[in-house]
Amino acid sequence: MIRRLPRRSHARGFSLIELAVVVMIIGILAMLAFPSMTDANVDRHVYDDAGRILELVHTARTRAMGRGAATMVTFDTITSGQTRGNYRMYEAVSPDPAGGGSTLPSASCTFPASVWTAANPTNKFIDGVTLNDTYEGTTNIVSRVITYDNAGVASAASNVIAICWTPLGRTYFWSGGAGSTPQFSAAAPFLGAIAVDVARLVSGQTAISATSTQGLTRRVIIPASGNARIVSSIVPPTP
Repeated sequence: MIRRLPRRSHARGFSLIELAVVVMIIGILAMLAFPSMTDANVDRHVYDDAGRILELVHTARTRAMGRGAATMVTFDTITSGQTRGNYRMYEAVSPDPAGGGSTLPSASCTFPASVWTAANPTNKFIDGVTLNDTYEGTTNIVSRVITYDNAGVASAASNVIAICWTPLGRTYFWSGGAGSTPQFSAAAPFLGAIAVDVARLVSGQTAISATSTQGLTRRVIIPASGNARIVSSIVPPTP
């Protein structure tokens, strides 16, 4: 007796209509996800900008102690063309007795008034961070500087400010108009703190506030000791 095996039903493929529906669904999901991916990328860039400022401060403090040279960092959000934020580090140097320019480290922040003048040979530019590049302009990423005086009173900086660290760990503070030369007083060490907020603003906005930002605001907290850190918040901290 011959035993017949049951016939297998033929496997059925997808129709063109079904494939078209799947492709359409994938396209819709991709379109919905794209803005979120873009926002996440910008938020990451905000964090990276804050991290670069943090690293600049860490480097300045470490350089002062490691090289025996006073090191200054300037914070500029008011000079024309630099309003998104320009942060620069300089090292104090002394004339080389053997000639060849000012190359020897100098330990003093409290030079005569002319020494921290831009392009003066007794200070040397080391590194900088600017938020005035094309990407920040396109995505409207800005920064602001908040100062806390020796009594802990906070205020938004309306001038260019500078901090100088000595190899012995002393910290000095200066505030002045655009183009002014930083001058530090040995009789007035800095015991306060500085905060730099970095945020993405809504299109058309120019200043960080509770209603103008998108995503997280990153705050770089810089105490007089130089042990800076980053904190994040959904609503920008107030000055």
